[in-house]
Amino acid sequence: MILIKKFFTILIVLFTFISNSNSQDLIVYLDLDNVVSNSKAGKLILEKLDKSKKSALLKFEKKEKELKKIEEEIKKQKNIISEDELKKRLVVFRKEVSNFRQERQKVINDFNNKKKGEFEEFFKKITPIIETYVNEKKIDIVLDKKNIFVGSKKKNITKEIIKIIDNKIK
Repeated sequence: MILIKKFFTILIVLFTFISNSNSQDLIVYLDLDNVVSNSKAGKLILEKLDKSKKSALLKFEKKEKELKKIEEEIKKQKNIISEDELKKRLVVFRKEVSNFRQERQKVINDFNNKKKGEFEEFFKKITPIIETYVNEKKIDIVLDKKNIFVGSKKKNITKEIIKIIDNKIK
């Protein structure tokens, strides 16, 4: 009986010390969206992607207007031309619309792949910088701000990381 009491006493003391030693972990958070949108390298990527997107949109708007004009012409000539000629024009028009949709989808897919590649390259560049910072500051865990409900502003390292990235990536 005394042996069991000693055993439980020792266990309680051990669990008390173990829980206290784990509370020394340094946990911080980082807003990756803010890093992308406010670092110089991230801004360059966003500007480049925005230009590419705008030029593609202008191209598609122009083509869409042309297709609408063709459609209106076909509707106007519907009663004037023969039924065979109308069918031929509709077939050609539908083929052009189909090609337009395929081309638009291809450009969208290419843009998404380009965007994905640009951000993968950006994160490959900043990951070692963040790892070095974490090692220097003896940080145990870095969380993304999106996954944090409430946190102390003192634990936010975003501004420091942006400064470091701006200095190291030109």
